[in-house]
Amino acid sequence: MLTTQNIAKDTLTARAAPRFGDAMASLPENMRPQAAPRTWETVFDVFPKSGRVLNVGAGRGGISWLLHNAGYELTSLDLHPEHFVADGLECLGADLNRDLPLNDGLFDVVLAVEVIEHLENPWHFIRESVRVLADNGTLIVTTPNVASLHSRLNYMANGILPYFREDSFVGCYHVTPIFPWAMERCCSTTTATIETVKYSRTDWPLHNDIPRHDGGYGLRRKLLDLLPLNQLTGEIACYVIRKTSSKPSVVVGVHTQ
Repeated sequence: MLTTQNIAKDTLTARAAPRFGDAMASLPENMRPQAAPRTWETVFDVFPKSGRVLNVGAGRGGISWLLHNAGYELTSLDLHPEHFVADGLECLGADLNRDLPLNDGLFDVVLAVEVIEHLENPWHFIRESVRVLADNGTLIVTTPNVASLHSRLNYMANGILPYFREDSFVGCYHVTPIFPWAMERCCSTTTATIETVKYSRTDWPLHNDIPRHDGGYGLRRKLLDLLPLNQLTGEIACYVIRKTSSKPSVVVGVHTQ
């Protein structure tokens, strides 16, 4: 169990947000993003300037490596810590469907990049993430935007959502689509509120759920970039959730007349 005694206080002073883009270009090949393009950049655009960070679902360690090199105090968790390859950093094992092995109020930021759609119990994960946040802390969650126009049309035509086809289930265990209303309702059962939602880029995956890696160039990309970026067009949603001092507005399991 991690406690406040073995999580160092952050010493980072308030300053301009780190230029993660430059650092991403120098990431070792085995830690490069596997998420859809612009997902990491969207996260870094909203990332707090300082704080103690818990990176859950840390994967191979690319984001942990970037945050550590930017000066953040960092703890990394993953179901398979043996996949973590960031030299000099540690990743602890944890099942995010269960209680986190952490004391209350340890972190200023909890980060979950393309994680929650892999979980069978995402509501419990949100509540646990809020529990380990300090007062006024920030939870950042990215997940496929299943409320986009493309997702709605695909579901109407085929009864299945992009990024949740059989390929994604078998290949990377995408099991739980996260709808905006579900995120809002989950937050209402704990001491949190959605502060803002950002979107990665205007696009959608290939028929086998593989993201389109076009390098950001070409006529198709240029035309898509002309469209407004919002819930109807965005590929990946990035929720910025704030821990508040207010009580939950909905009590779990209570039926009212």
